[in-house]
Amino acid sequence: MSKSPSGALLQGFSVERDSGIPIYRQLDASMRRLILDGTLPAGQKLPSTRDLASELGVSRITVKSVYEQLVAEGYATAKTGAGTFVSDGLDFEASPRIRRRRLKIKPPTIEISDRARLIMSSKASMRHGETEPFRPGVPALDQFPVKIWNKYLQDAAINNERRNLSYGEVNGSAALRASIARHLTDARGMQVDPDQIIITSGAQQAFVLIAFVLLNEGDTVWYENPGHIAGRDVMKIMGANIAPVPIDDEGMDLNFAVKTHPRPTLIFTTPSHQQPLGTTMSLVRRLTLLGYAHENNSWIIEDDYDSEFRYKGRPLPALSALDSERRVFYVGTFSKSMFAAMRIGYVVVPPALVETFAKARNLLGQNSSAVVELALSRFMDDGRFVEHIRKMRRIYSTRRDILFDCLTKDCTDVLEPQHTDAGMHMLAWLKNGVDDQAAHLALLEAGIESLPLSAYCVEPLGRSGIVLGFSSANEKRIPKLVKRMSYTLTFIASPQ
Repeated sequence: MSKSPSGALLQGFSVERDSGIPIYRQLDASMRRLILDGTLPAGQKLPSTRDLASELGVSRITVKSVYEQLVAEGYATAKTGAGTFVSDGLDFEASPRIRRRRLKIKPPTIEISDRARLIMSSKASMRHGETEPFRPGVPALDQFPVKIWNKYLQDAAINNERRNLSYGEVNGSAALRASIARHLTDARGMQVDPDQIIITSGAQQAFVLIAFVLLNEGDTVWYENPGHIAGRDVMKIMGANIAPVPIDDEGMDLNFAVKTHPRPTLIFTTPSHQQPLGTTMSLVRRLTLLGYAHENNSWIIEDDYDSEFRYKGRPLPALSALDSERRVFYVGTFSKSMFAAMRIGYVVVPPALVETFAKARNLLGQNSSAVVELALSRFMDDGRFVEHIRKMRRIYSTRRDILFDCLTKDCTDVLEPQHTDAGMHMLAWLKNGVDDQAAHLALLEAGIESLPLSAYCVEPLGRSGIVLGFSSANEKRIPKLVKRMSYTLTFIASPQ
């Protein structure tokens, strides 16, 4: 319920008694606004505290305290026996907001940096917001053992040293780094000293650190085409020359890269499960890539974003496991294997660069929590992480098969799905010349998520496709969603 004082002087001045904001703060804010926008001009006498309190139905003490604060800050002047007045000498015209109102001019143009313009053009934010099937890269959050995890989190917060409530260690929890090192030895065939591991707030911070430490403006980065969106964009923002390298049946086409592009400072690759095409880099190609990097003093980023989820045999050894010359930065994340809100990833760096990366992490932001790091370490050491991964493999394998079968059955006129033996998504080629961006938007309107293949590309592939995540799609919903997908894509493919 609002009450407004009478008279032109205080029109719009109101008290909201149902508001959670204290009355004295409402009065103070209103008085300041009326003074700053010129409604109460310099020299204007303010109503007496008695009159204003009576008009508003509030305590006189409340009004008096507001007036005293305005006087203390220079908005008003109190004159004994005369009353309280708006201060002289306040330069209302200096306020851009007042000047625009009085002169009716357009607001000033906001200039941002060239780097910020590149950030605004990035497509990496397409994966944020509400989640619907079939968004790529989203785990089965309904299957995560939340109650068990909360016990580890609570124990880490309550029953440990005070330092875990502070910033933690400069390169991340020693306990978690040791847990990750053991996991990499068992699951990825790597021999890793825990001191080589830098904890990050997900894989993206690892890419930012690598770009920040190693790239100068104009340096060349060989980048898979199509390839990881956010990693590519951060390197572009750092001023690197992004040199797209196509993918063939064995992975990154190194012959094309050598013939076409300058020597790279960095080579970005997803050898275990190419993102998004799903190709696995052959052993011969891996050895060739390592040899080239050693001979040409280049660095390799191995993004192993979803290697835990392989449905045919054990996960393949990492490229880093073959790296005797220490040329590979191995990047991993728990966003896919557990959940993204955990905000924990890591990068395995060559020993000579550990201190540099630790200090860069400290400077650019220690975004992971020491408490969460400790909880995750114990979760891993107790076998809970491996147990969860095994469960998710079974679930994802089932969801993959159902999606593939439904696409094959109901979408043959519009899509050509590609079977995959790994990961959390599958690629489906579009038929009938349908543009993948148009398909993506049409499906979004129908309540179905996807990503257009073109979003992953620096240069066009000459063929359109959509990337469909199956890991977060409930088995019972998939058949109906695919039928809706078929109807939607058939409609946009038909002559209008």
